[in-house]
Amino acid sequence: MSQSSLPNDASIYPRNESPRGLNDALAWPIRQLDRLRQSVLPDADAPLIAPAEPAAANSAPLSRAQRLLRLVPACILVLVVLALLLAVGLFGFRQLYDGRIYPAVAVADVPIGGLTAAEAENRLAERAAALEGETFTFTYNELTWTPTLAEVGGRVDLDASIANAMALGRTGDATSRLAFTGALLDADQQAPLYTDLDGATLDAWFDQVDADIGNIAIDARLTIDGGAVAISDEVPGVAVDREAVTAQILASLASLASLQPATSELPTRVDEPMFTRANLTPVQATIEGMIAEPVEVTYGDDSWRLEGAILGPYLLVDTALENGEPSAVLDIDTDGLAAALRAEVGDEINRPPMDAVIGWDDGVVALEPSSAGVTIQGGAFAEAVADSFLNSHQPVEIPVILTKPEIDGENLDALGIDTLLGDGSSNYDGGVEGRDANVELATELMNGTLVPPGGTFSFNDAIGEITYERGFQEALVVQGEGVGRDVGGGVCQVSTTIFRAALNAGMPITEWYAHTYRLPDYERDGWGPGFDASILQWGPDPAEWPDFEFENYTDGWLLVESSIAYPYVNVAIYGSGDGRSVIIDAWEIGNNAFAFSRVIHDAQGNVIADRTFESHFK
Repeated sequence: MSQSSLPNDASIYPRNESPRGLNDALAWPIRQLDRLRQSVLPDADAPLIAPAEPAAANSAPLSRAQRLLRLVPACILVLVVLALLLAVGLFGFRQLYDGRIYPAVAVADVPIGGLTAAEAENRLAERAAALEGETFTFTYNELTWTPTLAEVGGRVDLDASIANAMALGRTGDATSRLAFTGALLDADQQAPLYTDLDGATLDAWFDQVDADIGNIAIDARLTIDGGAVAISDEVPGVAVDREAVTAQILASLASLASLQPATSELPTRVDEPMFTRANLTPVQATIEGMIAEPVEVTYGDDSWRLEGAILGPYLLVDTALENGEPSAVLDIDTDGLAAALRAEVGDEINRPPMDAVIGWDDGVVALEPSSAGVTIQGGAFAEAVADSFLNSHQPVEIPVILTKPEIDGENLDALGIDTLLGDGSSNYDGGVEGRDANVELATELMNGTLVPPGGTFSFNDAIGEITYERGFQEALVVQGEGVGRDVGGGVCQVSTTIFRAALNAGMPITEWYAHTYRLPDYERDGWGPGFDASILQWGPDPAEWPDFEFENYTDGWLLVESSIAYPYVNVAIYGSGDGRSVIIDAWEIGNNAFAFSRVIHDAQGNVIADRTFESHFK
């Protein structure tokens, strides 16, 4: 029996028969099997095994069955060798295309067989861009739209397309993979070009088309004018048929490789209003019932009725779909309502805090009680009224913010006023009626002035603006270099008196001006020249008015108490002292000029301040 074996070459392919592609890679093992068959069965009629010696003349020939039986081992050998060669060929084929797409594969109309994923993406990118740039043309009446595929949300998914092409022939069982290999011999294999459609982009384009058509449906609307509720009629419109246009685009995507510019009439539909008169009639009745019933609001013992004419204009009706059915949701414009409520009841409720008016009577006492300030909480008030109006119509208590007064008549000890720190007086006898009236009015206005810890007393602030409207009269005044008549003449009698009290109390004097002329009226009762303080309210800017000021050095409040005991003006400063003492020494410095010094000692006798005050009179 003749024998045959595989080529003894180092490669499974002869040097002159190396595979040149898929067809060659699979054809070579078939040719080898054919040769093997010829070597094993050169002639079907020849004996399979040559006799060792001539057969006897009378030997009987073998039957056909006997000869076929002798062929079984050879057939088995042929099948084994065929399977082996086929396996070797397929292994070599897969090794040859490791990391590459199998040959004869195309995505849409672009061949990418034998390419890596990156190479395939480069080849497909240009085609994908061209496809995404293809346009649709839609017309409606005289309007035309030519969106690109990308502008309506179409996009080529290169990653998915290439991944699918790369997986061809590499997935499934051995039979399916072998079948795909055979299919490659028969014809090129087409892989789909995957696409997707972005709904948000497409909806945005639909919205623009509807805006271009400009004929959207108009819903019926509720309008409220005071207490009257009316319904406007609904009007149907025209809108793009989104479902039909989407179907056209999807059909184009299904055959994307052959996508061509196309022109068609824009599918449209009747745009039905969401809300009709019939929808809103029940809501109209509900609102009319709400407006007919007022909302009662109260504060303390007072109450007000808020009628529908006040609340109705701030009622908001929002239309929406609930479970596919149109509905109306009622709300209130609380910002607008808050302003309306403040205008309605604010003047009767809002008030600033009122400080207690205090005086001294062997201790600090409240001459007039304090009261807290009241401010309506506009937002909370509007929210409460809105809730009542939309729901139960229950009475609403007006929410307010209470502000404590700075000078609380119920807690005077907190002021820290417990002793007399210093006092002063002046004699205004012999003045004319207008001057006397000004002195007494200024004394009354200054009385009860409080100075906070570390704060500054200002005489001009304490008495306020000197005007006829406030009761001041015309009298002689020193104005610059001369003497004339003006409103408020004589007020310096009071500023002089508080100056003397501040000197005796050891208060740091922060602003002081001597008079231009020496005035004997200020030198009665032992007070020498120079112990006076000039003030002036002249010019448009109060900050530039000459003033008398001193600083509160204590940790508590100061109470300035001023009074008239004709012909004297008396001023006392109360507070919580630190035990300091004051020594004042006066002298004449010549040429109608005078001076005095004030030395302040602390409780231990140490000098803590030493200042000289000079007056140069004309």
